Amino acid sequence: MLTDQSQASKAWRDLTIVSRDNLQLVIARLNQLVSHRFDKLLMPVKMQLIWILEQIIISNIPGGDQLFVLMMSCIKGGDIKSPNVLFAEQMIKVVTSQLNWVVANSFILNLSVYTFLRLIVDHTTPQVAHLRKAEISLSIKLIRENFEECMKLGRDFIRLLQGVAKIPEFIDLWRDILYSPQKLSPNFTGILQILSVRTSRRFLASRLTPDMETRLSFLATQVKFGQHQRYQTWFARRFFTGPETQTLVCDCIRYICGVIHPTNEMLNSNIVPRWALIGWLLTTITSNVMAAQTKLALFYDWFFYNKDSDSIMNIEPGILVMNHALKSHPVIAATLMDFIIRMTDEFCPELQQEVWSGINNSFKDIIDKKVIADFTLLVSHPKLDEELRLSFHRKFPGMCSPGGGGVGVMAKHDDDSKFSDDDTRSPPPPPPPPPAVNLSLENRMLDDSPFSGMKEEVEEEYVPEYVKEPLENGAVDDRGGGMSGGGDSASEYSEDNESGLSGLIDELDPSIKEEIRKFSYESEPIAQRTSFGNVISRIMDHPAWTRPKLATVAKCLYVTLQPYLSLSVMDDEEGQVPLHHGIFQLLSILTKDKRPRIWKFLSEFYNIEPRVGYHLLYYLYSRAQLDLYLEFTSYTNAGNLKACLTEDLRICQEEDSPATFYKIIPDLYQKFPAVTTGNSSILHLIVSCIDSQQLHTIVCNVMSKKMKIFNVRSISSLLRTTLEWETFEQYCVWQLLSAESVPSESVIDVLKDIKDTHHFELFSSMLIFLKSVKPTEKVVKKIIFLQNFEDQLVIPITVWWIDKYGEGVIRIIEGFIGSAVSSMDDKRLNILVQFVETICKAVDTNHVIYNQANLWRQIKSSYSFISAGVKENCPMVQKMMKEGNRKSSSRANSESGSDRESDESMEERPKLSKRKRDVSVLDSDDE
Repeated sequence: MLTDQSQASKAWRDLTIVSRDNLQLVIARLNQLVSHRFDKLLMPVKMQLIWILEQIIISNIPGGDQLFVLMMSCIKGGDIKSPNVLFAEQMIKVVTSQLNWVVANSFILNLSVYTFLRLIVDHTTPQVAHLRKAEISLSIKLIRENFEECMKLGRDFIRLLQGVAKIPEFIDLWRDILYSPQKLSPNFTGILQILSVRTSRRFLASRLTPDMETRLSFLATQVKFGQHQRYQTWFARRFFTGPETQTLVCDCIRYICGVIHPTNEMLNSNIVPRWALIGWLLTTITSNVMAAQTKLALFYDWFFYNKDSDSIMNIEPGILVMNHALKSHPVIAATLMDFIIRMTDEFCPELQQEVWSGINNSFKDIIDKKVIADFTLLVSHPKLDEELRLSFHRKFPGMCSPGGGGVGVMAKHDDDSKFSDDDTRSPPPPPPPPPAVNLSLENRMLDDSPFSGMKEEVEEEYVPEYVKEPLENGAVDDRGGGMSGGGDSASEYSEDNESGLSGLIDELDPSIKEEIRKFSYESEPIAQRTSFGNVISRIMDHPAWTRPKLATVAKCLYVTLQPYLSLSVMDDEEGQVPLHHGIFQLLSILTKDKRPRIWKFLSEFYNIEPRVGYHLLYYLYSRAQLDLYLEFTSYTNAGNLKACLTEDLRICQEEDSPATFYKIIPDLYQKFPAVTTGNSSILHLIVSCIDSQQLHTIVCNVMSKKMKIFNVRSISSLLRTTLEWETFEQYCVWQLLSAESVPSESVIDVLKDIKDTHHFELFSSMLIFLKSVKPTEKVVKKIIFLQNFEDQLVIPITVWWIDKYGEGVIRIIEGFIGSAVSSMDDKRLNILVQFVETICKAVDTNHVIYNQANLWRQIKSSYSFISAGVKENCPMVQKMMKEGNRKSSSRANSESGSDRESDESMEERPKLSKRKRDVSVLDSDDE
């Protein structure tokens, strides 16, 4: 269904028929695919995912709403590239075509409104004008027809409407919201009713893709303060790729403020605080318009804050950003304070008193809960403008107390008042987000405050949809999907990849402790390479070190090297990653010294993080040193090349880009033919994710003798193994088989032990393969005596051979019949006669086989040896033998008649000659 659009409808019908769990397993697998692998899917597969989603909605299958939520979150904000635009268009079509289903589900309705209102801001270029028009039309329709449901979105609903307020269609909507609320809903009393309600965390999280949400959560809950600069560079490099992506900053800030609420334990730990992340996000903005939008996203919960219904955690980052920015970024602190003061009057003039009250309540709750002790140090800071301080005192009198100072628990990091991009130390580079990102937070407000006339609902603790997976005991696993894909051994260290580093280093000898610490904190590539070289030198200086000691060193280095292993070796846009960067520069140090101790160390690292295997493989391939890989595998736990190579290729195929995998495959087949040729596991990896271009490249390599994929001795067992593979994968195998010079007899042998007649991929591919084979006696014999496959294979290919090669094939069949008679093999004779009968039934009466007198004469001569049952079931053979008798008699009669005529003509010839002579004599006399 995902890969073959033409067969999707039939496959869906069959799936619904055979399913016994109402497709719950299918939906669970689709959820996993979308949340973990969506970015790696090809565009046609994404389109088929949307088609499947629509079928699930049409069939009203439970769980379709979860898949819908995930796929809506995969529409990337700030991305106007054609794939994302096309995906958004198709999702709009789903919502439009299934509008009744959308409206019937309150959350789905509000999610659709929230999503499309947010996306309208991104789609301002002429190239996406059609999409923007569709989003506007759909949003207006959903809001006007279901306004009372849309009120449940809360204050962020109004925030998003502010972003589109200048669009003509929304001007009319705003006019009704402000001046004619009853036109929209009888229960709507005014805009304050919506602004008083905090927006659900699920909506705030919905504008981050699953990948982005996992990584941002990891950054905010797992990374230590002071070791985060590279993590932020890593995050920005992945998601903030251009000016248009700056709109994502607002989504990130709302997510940090409204969703990520750290526990008291986290607040008292050295985990990077939320204010540091938000301060860093503010410094990435380059547009004045977006700067205003980000400040609005940061302080939006302040304007109508109510300590009884809102959480202090929603407003805590804003005040701490101002407090800590005074030291390193006084301009940012001043602009934030100025923004708060101005918004009191300018946010909504009609609600000026309510906005002032909300901000004042925010300040009071901040003091009461000791986020900061008071505002005296903040407001009286010398780096603030005097006019700004006076404005604050006028707007919020009594907030500053004389002699106040100090900070509360939540301002723990005041002594290190730096935004997260200011840190000059060089911490370990970022690992990919681990499977365990637990968003269960003690300080969350678990309920959203309802407004008048609305049924009170309690919001469940937010956990991303894609990380809820059932465990064996029926509980819910909040760990999320692992992104590293490095196996269980990798996740063991990724759960707390830094907390145990100090303890591990303490286990080492003093001579290497300092070198590992230096390496862990180096950021410059040259310095890091030098430091890593020093670590390796220390290892070589301790020949008495056992493998456990080497394993401890490997664990320490894993924390720093892990992020390099999460990067793709090949970059689709820029070609390949240079070999002097990242993990490759470190592998170059390891492979310079090829002594056993280095291989033992590398094998210990390999045990912790299996992904290092394919990185090493690619590095050695690029350096034309694949022989070293064979040496390395002898030191691993597997201890042999075949197991290591197969596993490394599997990880490469699953974790890296296809370009990496298919680039090294031809050289591996050339270098290690003993373990690659005839290896069904590697062949399955090749065909399971191949596209047309890659298939063509491999076919070219096979035909030019650069690759040998199949082993003649084991080809039958390999082909039997492929019968369990997908249809496309089997067809790819046969394409490669046709490209390689494989004896046809070995290919036919695959049918010996097969009883099932429903392997249609095998039969059709076998027919096409044999079509190009010249029928020798050995090949024809194997085909004729195949059982159970007459209609699928034997008859079609025999008829083809007879038509192409003529009487040569029939002579072979005659020889088989004669051999069976001479050896008195009745069983073979019966099979041959039945075979001829089947051929006759398969062709018309003008076919060449009906004119083969020698064949029918051969069958007639053996007629007495044919069993009665076979005679009864072969009417065409009997008919041809009778016609053959009549033709023989007729031919004999015609031959005897012609003999008599010949004798008579001989007798008459002398008479005619004599008469001619007489006539000539008479003529002469007359003269």
